[in-house]
Amino acid sequence: MKSYKNLLLTAAFGLMLAACGDDSSSSAPDDKTTSSGDKYLLSFMMDNSQFVGTAALSDDQSEVVKDFIEAPNAGGVAYFDGSVYVLATDDAMNSTLSRYELDKDGNMPEKASATAKFQGTRAIMMKFVDENKLYVEQAMGDAITAIDPKTLKTTATIDLSEYVDTESGAMSTIPGSAVIRDGKMFVSLNQFVDFTNMIAGPRGSVAIIDVKTDKVEKVIYEEQTAALGGMDDMNNTMSFVDEKGDIYFYSNASYCFVEGYQEGWVRIKKGKTEFDKDWVFRMHDAAYDGKKKNENNLMIGGTYMGGGKFMGFFGNFEDPSNFNNYEWQFVVVDIYKKTIEKIELSPTIPWFSPSIHLDADGKSVLIGHADKKSGAIYRYDIASGKVTKEMDVTTGTAYYIVPIAD
Repeated sequence: MKSYKNLLLTAAFGLMLAACGDDSSSSAPDDKTTSSGDKYLLSFMMDNSQFVGTAALSDDQSEVVKDFIEAPNAGGVAYFDGSVYVLATDDAMNSTLSRYELDKDGNMPEKASATAKFQGTRAIMMKFVDENKLYVEQAMGDAITAIDPKTLKTTATIDLSEYVDTESGAMSTIPGSAVIRDGKMFVSLNQFVDFTNMIAGPRGSVAIIDVKTDKVEKVIYEEQTAALGGMDDMNNTMSFVDEKGDIYFYSNASYCFVEGYQEGWVRIKKGKTEFDKDWVFRMHDAAYDGKKKNENNLMIGGTYMGGGKFMGFFGNFEDPSNFNNYEWQFVVVDIYKKTIEKIELSPTIPWFSPSIHLDADGKSVLIGHADKKSGAIYRYDIASGKVTKEMDVTTGTAYYIVPIAD
């Protein structure tokens, strides 16, 4: 590992945010759980880099991170079929996808087994289809590339340029959060009308792609929200398929900066390839923290926990020039009941959304947390709602916490 000085957190497209050091949060539970010893894929944000490796949550974080590999801080981290994948983007919007094959003890080698380059298109999202196909979404390329997960060789390119929503004034369509159901990938298209202020909209659109042929079957639109899905580097964290087979997408309406834009969850029901026009869940209208109505909106990031419940962040940007406020709250959103419940962790800054990961057994969620005082990894038990500390984070800020399980 090359260096770590002042701790900084970078959000997608280079928003630099201050992070923090060791953990003694006044509002967070501080009872230490006993780790099972199983290793996780972890990344920690420091300076302009993230450091990626595998470790048990019972390990000393400040020591194990010294042996992690260094990568640019913009990009995704994933585990699939015995390998770690790091998709990282530099300031020139050139991206490198690297595959690191883990050894029998779950250790990550220093040298990648395979790499792929994406020039000037800011490839920042991955979606695994199966052992033969991985989709890489190119944010500035109006394209999705299909590659072989082992060799990282390109097998197909899906051109999305013809689906730019010019009727709405869009200049580019950027693929975002995606799910796969019934042999089709449903991927949100962020129709950017203003790159300077990162504004997409004013309606939602989703491309439906046949994963066998890599062909776009059609693009569907909905008028209930703006800027649907997430153009994020967080591995599809604003969409999910529930146990019923219904698909849900969330729109934060370009952070609600634009008057008239509406946030909310929308749905595509099982067996359907059109939006359910009779259903929307606007979280602005949901009861939260003792109030019948609120002016918050869930930002990028989170994970589906089952039973209609989604864990994410809740907050707002009353001062859009300041992305550094520790004012965002971890919450559980019940999509079915249309309710929002606060989790008893101190408020954090909004760009920590990749740090929410469902564990392999589906019974708990791992949370990378930091406030003005400290940082740690916590575990949220879904059944009881109890939060327990798993790891003190004293070097950098916990970002990705990914189970190593097939």
